Amino acid sequence: MSQTIIIEQQLQNLMKRFQSSKLLLAVSGGVDSMVLLHLLKKSKIDFEVAHCNFNLRGDESEKDYLFVKKTCLQYDIVFNGKKFDTSLYAKEKGVSIQMAARELRYNWFYEIIQNKKLQYLVVAHHKNDQSETILLNILRGKGSFSWEGMSFFKNNIIRPLLDYSKQELINYAKENKIEWREDSSNEKSDYQRNFIRNIIIPELEKQFPSAENNLLQFAEITRYNNSILREFIQQKKSQLCSNENGILKIDSDLLIKENEPSVLLFHLINSYGFNFQNCVQMLDTKLASGKKFYSENHIALIDRRSILIKKSEIINTASFQIDTISKPAIFNQLEFNFREIPNQHIELKTQLKSTALIDQHKIQFPLELRTYREGDYFYPLGMKGKKLLSDFFIDEKINDFDKKQIPLLCSNQQIIWVAGYRIDDRYKVTDSTQKILRVDITKVTA
Repeated sequence: MSQTIIIEQQLQNLMKRFQSSKLLLAVSGGVDSMVLLHLLKKSKIDFEVAHCNFNLRGDESEKDYLFVKKTCLQYDIVFNGKKFDTSLYAKEKGVSIQMAARELRYNWFYEIIQNKKLQYLVVAHHKNDQSETILLNILRGKGSFSWEGMSFFKNNIIRPLLDYSKQELINYAKENKIEWREDSSNEKSDYQRNFIRNIIIPELEKQFPSAENNLLQFAEITRYNNSILREFIQQKKSQLCSNENGILKIDSDLLIKENEPSVLLFHLINSYGFNFQNCVQMLDTKLASGKKFYSENHIALIDRRSILIKKSEIINTASFQIDTISKPAIFNQLEFNFREIPNQHIELKTQLKSTALIDQHKIQFPLELRTYREGDYFYPLGMKGKKLLSDFFIDEKINDFDKKQIPLLCSNQQIIWVAGYRIDDRYKVTDSTQKILRVDITKVTA
């Protein structure tokens, strides 16, 4: 039986469960994705194609785009193509070109799937990609869960070619006269994956001819070991961790009583992008409260007896201007309602943290809603002197994460109200106040 028939039969069996689904196939124009396009078409599975032009290789990128589009026309397959300014996106987001391309393509793929009511994304990762991924994850200091490599089916992504090497796919393409395009950037070794592919693995295989296969066996063994480890970690999470308002809180007092606490902490938070060295440093008893650690997408804060983890993006950190009090303003998940009332010398003290009473004569429009900035200060109600806002937050036992979410109502660049906590003494209502601005806040619910 020829290799072509074997591959086609194996793919047919693998994809049987998706036979009635409508899929989106990511096609670059390289041999891997062109072979997969051919195999899916032959198996009569319903799918569309998506191709990204990242505009990183000039005319070569454009030729890839036109090649994939032309192939889809010949095969009578729906073609979805998009061109990106990847370099600009990387600069704006402060990420690498590789990360920018990844974010752009996957965001767009899922947009197509949602808009066209497709079911799954299909990608052409193969056996060599798998071994490179495993080795990369080990060398990058990632945890053992990442050593499992990629799965045939996970998170609505199907990878049907993981059992085939690049050479097997090239042989299939030649045998079936399938055209493809070579990506010249794959020959360069300035990216980590290309360095692993072009230099490290070939050198390893000179000394260890079964290096790639051994990596794949290692992944299989790790997959079994991790099934046991996951149960243990889940048990420890329930004992040591809580989650409030999107912030993971780890009880460090309990954690340090565990065997190998830094290793356990690594298993608890490595999915947030923190490495083992970070975890060792976080548990340093000499470390002062308030110390922060940064991963690519998260921040860890050492806060008294806890370690707090949250996403690094803070919603609505930009200021928001209020030109009129006739309509509510929404900022950082809070709705601000304004009401003008006369001072009738009634008892105006309120214990409600959600309400502020302000002397309207002392404020200037537009008002501004914003969050904490380094050096902010105000005159807390009941005090004659000014106080740094950072010191006020410490007194109120507000951690570094929460303080950057608390809205500040300002007038003429001065803080009127630390919303939900204290107004500025200079803007309080007195017997001489003629008009009062009452501000009420309520939490916005989805």
